[in-house]
Formats: sequence, C-alpha cells, structure tokens
Amino acid sequence: MAIYHCSVKTISRSQGRSATGAAAYRAGEKILDERTGLTHDYTQKNGVDHTEILAPENAPSWVQDRSILWNQAEHAEKRKDSRLCREIEVALPVELSTDQSRDLVKGFIQSELVSKGMISDLAIHHEDGENPHAHILLTTRDISSEGFGKKNRDWDKKDHLESWRVSWEKHANKALEKAGHEVRIDHRTLEAQGIERVPQIHIGAKVFEMERRGVRTERGERAVEIEETNEKISLLQERKEATEHERNHEIKKRQDDRRTREQDRTNGRSFCDSLGSSERAPESTTERKHSTRENMDGNPDSNSQELGDSDERPERGRDRASSFSESCSARDTKLETQTSDDLLDHFNDSYSGAFDRIIDLARPSNRDAGERDMDRTEDKQLDRTYLATRRQLKAMSCDKYDIGIRSRDGKMMTRTWSEDEVLKSVSWLKRENAKGADIYVRPAGEKNQGIILVDDVTKGNLERMKSSGLEPAAVIETSPHNYQAWVRLSKDPLTPALATDMSKGIAKRFEADPNSADWRHFGRLSGFTNRKPEHTTAQGRNPWVLCHESSGNQASRGDEFVKTISKQISNVMAQKEKETRLRSAENAPQGTDRYNPIRTYQSNLKSLTERYGADMDLSRADFMICSKMAQQGFTAKQLTETLQKASPELPIRKAGHESDYCQRTVKAVFSSPQVQEHLKQQERDSQQRDRGFSR
Repeated sequence: MAIYHCSVKTISRSQGRSATGAAAYRAGEKILDERTGLTHDYTQKNGVDHTEILAPENAPSWVQDRSILWNQAEHAEKRKDSRLCREIEVALPVELSTDQSRDLVKGFIQSELVSKGMISDLAIHHEDGENPHAHILLTTRDISSEGFGKKNRDWDKKDHLESWRVSWEKHANKALEKAGHEVRIDHRTLEAQGIERVPQIHIGAKVFEMERRGVRTERGERAVEIEETNEKISLLQERKEATEHERNHEIKKRQDDRRTREQDRTNGRSFCDSLGSSERAPESTTERKHSTRENMDGNPDSNSQELGDSDERPERGRDRASSFSESCSARDTKLETQTSDDLLDHFNDSYSGAFDRIIDLARPSNRDAGERDMDRTEDKQLDRTYLATRRQLKAMSCDKYDIGIRSRDGKMMTRTWSEDEVLKSVSWLKRENAKGADIYVRPAGEKNQGIILVDDVTKGNLERMKSSGLEPAAVIETSPHNYQAWVRLSKDPLTPALATDMSKGIAKRFEADPNSADWRHFGRLSGFTNRKPEHTTAQGRNPWVLCHESSGNQASRGDEFVKTISKQISNVMAQKEKETRLRSAENAPQGTDRYNPIRTYQSNLKSLTERYGADMDLSRADFMICSKMAQQGFTAKQLTETLQKASPELPIRKAGHESDYCQRTVKAVFSSPQVQEHLKQQERDSQQRDRGFSR
C-alpha cells in the first residue's frame, strides 16, 4: 500500500559531510572532491534505477556534469560549517510502475523546485521491487550563466517545507488516480487525521538487504512491533466501540423503563388526589427527587444506591442492571490496563498537553511527598516520571548530579544532588516543568566521571556507535527522532581536557552536535517534557523526554578509546612543547652565561640548528651541548636540570622515561674520553697552581 514519506534535511560541513560524497553515493558514481582530494567511489552500489539533473533554463551547460556541479558547489562555500546542499527524500507509491514513478517525481521537481531556480540532482532507488524512493539533492545558491551567486535565503523558510509536503501529496495522488488506483496518501499526521495508530517508519535499503539475508535488525523489529501494535489498537477500538454501544443501549432501555414508571406513578397520584388521599405524597416527593438525580447524572443505578431507594424496582431487574454495570466496569478496567501496558509507550505518551501539566501542578510538593512516604513501592509504580528519572540516573551511575532547571525566560538554576536527592525532588521538578521549565542533568564535580554526552545523534549513527564498540550506557529521545547518548568510557575519572577531546572526536565521527561536545554540557533528564517552542504542537502539546535504553554498561572499547586518545593528546602536546623549546632557542642571545645554564644551552642549540638544520638529531645535539657545557665548568646537576627544562627532545620521549633520559645523557657526557681528559687537565692545572702558591 502507498505510504506518505517526505523528509527534508541539509548536508553541511559541520556534520563532516560533503556535497560530492552525497551526490556520488545517491547516483552510484565515482566523483573526485577537488577541495579535499578524496575520491568517492560508489560504482558498486546496487538499486539505482534512474539519475538525472534538472536545472533552470538560465543555468550553464556544465551543471549537467554531476562531478563539476557539486565541486563548484563546494568551491562556492568558504566556511568550515557551510550548508552545502539540501536533500528531499520521498517514498514512491508501490502501485506505480518505474516509468510512472519517474514521471511523478520529475513533475514534482519541475513544479516546486526548478521553477524556483534550484538545480535538482535526482536519484531513484528501487531494491528488487521493494522500498521505492527518490533522493533529490538541491543547490542552495542562485545560478546564472556565470555560475553560482549568493545564498538564496528565501529557500530556507519553513513555509517551503509545508508547501513541499502538501504538493507531494497532490502530485502523488494525481499520479495514482491517473494510473487507476483508489489508494491515496495524506501529508497530515495521524493525530491530525483523527487516526489512532502508531506511525510506520521508513525501513531503508540497508535494512531491507540485511533482513533479506536473515540478519535481524533493530529497525526491522521496530517495524514489526509497530504493525503488531496497530493491530492491537484496532482490536481495542473495536472492543471499546462494542462495549460503549452495549452500555448505551442498556442505559437507553433503563431510561425508557424509568419514564414509563414515572408516568404510571403520575397517573396514580392523580387518581389518589381525586379521592382526597394524601398518603402517597411523601413517597412521590422522594420519587421526584430520585428522578431529578437520575436525569442529571444519567446513571440510575448509582443514584438509587446512593439514596437507598430500591423498592420501586423488582429485585431481578436491579440484579441484572447491577451485573451489567459490574461487567462493563470490568471490561473497561481490562481495556484501560491493556492500553496503558501495551500501547502507552507508542502513542499516548509521545506528547504532553495542558491536562497533563494541570495534573502535575495538582500533585503534592516534595515536602508533602516526604510526609506521605515517597518510598512506597506502589507510589513509585504509579509515577512514570519517577521511574524514568531513576532509570536514567542509575544508567549514568555518578556520585553526584547537577540538575539544571531552565525557566521560560532562559534563566538557569542549578542544584547539585545525589541520586536519592534527585528522586525526592521529582514532584517539585515536575511542577517546574509544568510551568514551562526544561529539566537537564549532567555529572557533577570538577572532574569528568568517566561518562560523556553525545548530543543530536540519529538512530542510524547510534547503531554505528554500538557496532564500533562505543555502546551507550543510556539513550534518551529528547524530541521525536532526536537522541542523546551517554557513553561511559571509563570507570575512573577523566581530565576535563581529555573528556572534551573525546567528546569532540565522537561527535565528529558520528555526525553529532559539535557544539555540545564538552565535558560539562547538560543533557535532558527523561520523564519530563521538552518545552522548546519549536517542539510545541498547535494544540499546545510538548513531547516527553524518553529513556529508551539504560544498560549502564561501560562501552566495550571504552578503555581502548581512552588510551588511544590519551596517547594522541600526549603526542600533540609533546610536539607543541618541542616547538616551543625550539623557538625559545631560536630567540636566545649568543654567548655563554656562567650563572644561567639554560641560556647557555639555548645559545648552543641555536648555533647547532643554524649549522645542521632543523632536522638534526636532537639527542645527539643534547650530548654535544652538555659536553661543551661540562668543559665550561657546569656541574652534572645543572646539566640534568637544564635538559629537563630546555631540551626539545625531552617532550617527545616516552612518558615516564624523561628523567632517565636526562640522567643517562649527563652520565654519558661525564664518562666520555674528551670530558674526562678535560677534567683531568683541569685537576692538573689546579694542582700546579696550588704548588706555585705554596712556594
């Protein structure tokens, strides 16, 4: 059956991506990136049915060459975080043939994109009759006969996204109608259409191929779960409708019976009044009150029990009504239980509305909760925010946490709490969240606690992280299809510099947010709502922050990654220190200073550098300089300290071997024949001077 899928995203350098690589992959071609020198070769890619470049009439002829087009797009961008191109991905109706699908997507491109001045690079993928879809890469700059001009900011407006979504629905439905198919697609969300069903997901070519080979994938299993969930929803809706129909029918029947009895009693009162009798007056008054309560509430059973008036109804009728009421209640309870247990995670809890926030505000404060025994198991089971918060904190497993409460005006209030203190404050945090505040969390302390945050990571890149041995300890969905991953790299604390460098490295590798790659960055706390305005629906609802995974485990290659990055950082710092020491020697004045061994060392190093060049053997230079300084009268201790402070060779030595290098070098200097002979000659000269003085 035809499904609706139309997504728009940007490809930028800040994500570590390139326009040439994106075009080569989608078209299944080989393209050389002239800016970086990298060759993107996807000529072995399968499933590419059709590729074509559609351009405005004023575009130069070279835009039809895919390699030239996207290399020119790369050259036009100067910033390191430039947006290179935009991509529209659409699902093609399976009911249409290959030619019909091609005509459909080309008509959409000409009408909505090329007519506005965009160059469109089309690639249609179709894997063995399954998952037909099209990728449309769009340029972001105006084009003329002279080439690319300025960025067209009008194309960035959000209005275009909605316009494209509506237009794709119209084009696709028109093509389906023309081909004689009755099925139609709808760009609106299921909620907007009034359909209670979990949205299906786009499977993708790789997942189809893996599933075809018998390899189980999380996305494939998720698709099956959605289908099963939708079947449950359909069954529950049918049962609910049947129950409500039966209940309404029984209520209507009892109301008809009541009206008949009331009419009979009215006739009875008139007859008694004509006889002048007043014995039934009190009873009729009670009946009138009873009737009024029944009409107001629409539930005669509950009113009759409340008032104790059961004499007017035969016992068998009362028992039958009571039995039916209990049956309906039991079925409703069962229905409610099934819905919350099986379906709530799929559609009921995706967004929170005003009603949920009112309920949060009505709940007791932290002080009241403490007095009412917050540790009771049944209370915790009822509070899903409490459970979600506890689940995330246990997965992060830190000594202390900084909890950030950002109000609607942007002011951040931070509290440093233990896990127990956070959980005891859940009620207060819920009320702050209901009033419009966002709730954040991060490990507290002056050192990183061995865990880092990877922000704005996609589901696909989460899978890449797992396959690379960087399995998250916790995965948090902060808004629909947007995730944060807390990755425990080490059980021991990490230095802030090391933690930040590792965050940046992981963010770059897995296309996450580089601006959040910092050891002190806040992540969202699950169980609360994301109150950012861009995530608020037209009905005023906000998405829940959900904790999808919470293993709490250390990444399988975490220690290896820490060791590798630590070594890389040490090498970089050592190289910088080496260059600093060489520059100091280059700027040192010429000559020997008997009272300043470091200056003397640097002066000698400068002379050797000018003589032998910057590529000379630094360890050999240390030996030569120390030999000369030893002959000038500097002691072994002075030479050892000088090497530790000024030798460019020392920083690039293995960690822990620096002192050994200095001591070995100085020992070799004073053991050399040249220095030994010089010291002996000095001793002989000293003895001769002493004998001369004695005479």
